[in-house]
Amino acid sequence: MWFEERSWSSMNQMKMSSLIVEEWRDIWSFKIEFMLVGLAYLFATTNFLNLPRLVLENGVAFLAAYGAALLVVILPILILELSVGQLTGRAPIQALYNICPVFKGVGVSQIVFSLFVMAYMTRYMAWLFLYLFHLFWTIIDDRPGLPWLNCKNFPELQTAGLACREPTNAFAATVVPPPPVSFNPEVITANASTALLTSLSYGQQLSTLHQESALSHFMRTLENPSESIAEIGQFQIYFLIAQAAVWVIVSLAICFGVRVGQSGHVHVHWTFCDVVGVAGRCLFLGGAVEMYQQFFYDTTDWQKLYDYMVWKTAIEQAILATGIGFGAWITIASYNKRSNNLVRDSFLLLLGHVTITILQMSTVVSLVGFLNLRTGLSPLELINQGEIQMWQILVYLSFIPHTKIFTGLLLFMCIFVLLNIFYLLSLSVLATLEDGLGERWSRCCPRFILALFVCLLGAGTSVYFATQAGKHAYELASGYLKYITLCTILAFELLAVSWFYCAHSLGKDLRTMLHSSCCWCLGHFLLFLTYLLPAIPSGIAVVNVMTYSYAKYSPAVQKWEFSEYLGAAIALVPLLPIPLFSLAAICRSCNYPSNASKFQRFRHAFRSPMRHELMKGCSSLSASHRGSHPPASSADHLISPRGYSSSAPGYVLLPQAPLAEPEGYIDGNPVLGPTTVSTTTTATSQDESRGRRSAGNGGVPV
Repeated sequence: MWFEERSWSSMNQMKMSSLIVEEWRDIWSFKIEFMLVGLAYLFATTNFLNLPRLVLENGVAFLAAYGAALLVVILPILILELSVGQLTGRAPIQALYNICPVFKGVGVSQIVFSLFVMAYMTRYMAWLFLYLFHLFWTIIDDRPGLPWLNCKNFPELQTAGLACREPTNAFAATVVPPPPVSFNPEVITANASTALLTSLSYGQQLSTLHQESALSHFMRTLENPSESIAEIGQFQIYFLIAQAAVWVIVSLAICFGVRVGQSGHVHVHWTFCDVVGVAGRCLFLGGAVEMYQQFFYDTTDWQKLYDYMVWKTAIEQAILATGIGFGAWITIASYNKRSNNLVRDSFLLLLGHVTITILQMSTVVSLVGFLNLRTGLSPLELINQGEIQMWQILVYLSFIPHTKIFTGLLLFMCIFVLLNIFYLLSLSVLATLEDGLGERWSRCCPRFILALFVCLLGAGTSVYFATQAGKHAYELASGYLKYITLCTILAFELLAVSWFYCAHSLGKDLRTMLHSSCCWCLGHFLLFLTYLLPAIPSGIAVVNVMTYSYAKYSPAVQKWEFSEYLGAAIALVPLLPIPLFSLAAICRSCNYPSNASKFQRFRHAFRSPMRHELMKGCSSLSASHRGSHPPASSADHLISPRGYSSSAPGYVLLPQAPLAEPEGYIDGNPVLGPTTVSTTTTATSQDESRGRRSAGNGGVPV
């Protein structure tokens, strides 16, 4: 654990065993902190922005596929990631190293991918901050209307030489359904705004996204985009300040480590109140009942369940909405007590996710029903996906009385939701640095310094998005990262835990952590499903590559001849640590001086250090009892020391394992609670424990 910033809760939980003397990792002060942090991570806006359109196109059939994906795919993976974090008490890199050293690179990829996502999402966060700033500006300056809704009241935020029209006015335009259902967790490509104005069929629609609308004038004035992604241009001061504000807030939150859960309390409660307030107001608008019927009954076609693309989209949406594969769940669980019932928590978290999704869906469906009643436009002309849907909803709120109040509630909700996600992804990076540096560095390098370094790194990688070319870079990064990166990382994570460490072994480890037999059996059964799950993200990645089209990007991106190569590099760079660290682990294991054969040394690279460290301590003790004679065979390494059995889980020996109560093993049976041993046994065991601490430190055990 990080010595200087040890939480008071962790100090109170610290115990000295008669068998093992160790300091425990920081843990959540209360169980409710872990649950609220988990709900905050699940409270993503991707379902708020993407799910309504998908349900409108497929009806209840898509909801059925989404629900099945949550139960069959998401729930087992969630239990797996929570088990790995709670078992090892480490952030993704060291956690996956302790599972299988060859797959340490998967944890590195998760950290790099998280940094990439936060870098480009900082621009989206900056947009929300700018909308909120201008909302308060109109209130303080006592100006009527809002700059993205009214043209006459804000001439300073209009493009010179171009007419301006209210975004709520209808006009005759050509309308096309939005692009196919492969999308980014929070945003879609920037040229989707022009896709609505390209030809398939003529009809009426709001001028929300028209180039002459007040919304387009407002956004164009602030971002002042260049003609090409290669033309960097000047820094946009508004974006630079807003992006800096994002990372200052994140830095202030994560510098307290697990106490980020205390700030999460406020954000989760505020976010929940916001979404309930907006949803409650929209539910009492006219047209809501008719729109529910159209969404969930009239458009339902159960034959679509035979289409593999519907299932692919539902699973992909569930993965993005729950945030698995980023390594954040491993970090969150690493601060749990070892006896925490993670199986029950997984069901509760998934139930919370479903509840939040229902509220988000109700808000959008009710609002669209009211607009359908007021304007006569069909839902397909009112609902989009991703970032464009967010800007449209801000315009749609102008049809509701007290527009500024509900606009503020919506903006605060989205900002707090994304800040919570930034907190947890940044905390995962911070915990990784703490694991790598160890406790000694904490005496001369406070956690505040590491938190500042993480946030400076995030702010530095997002600087390009504050330039005039930032709009095009944002489109390129968000577009290419959605294809294979996350799915490939998730597939290798499942492969490492389910096949190389063995899901059955993880299920047996689960038994040692849970007191409830019912929960352990259910969790063990669900972990068996993970043997089959690596094929699912792999298949999604293959389908995404097959449907790849460079033509969908805007002319400003295509104008630079190297844009496609840059996009491919953005997608592949986070995946490079997987083969590189695997090769390094194999070479290090094969070249390590030992009397074992080459095959045994090669196999050792795939062996979990947690179990090996226990057997190493056992063999050293048995050798001391036999004198200085070497073991006659490899079976001698399995001889257990006094008070332990060979089946005792090796993770109790990790120096930062989150044990709420140390466990002793006598004659192969676990003894919960303090154990009474003789003074001689205690002294011997304490001497042994000094040599058992390398598994969590990244060393190669021999």
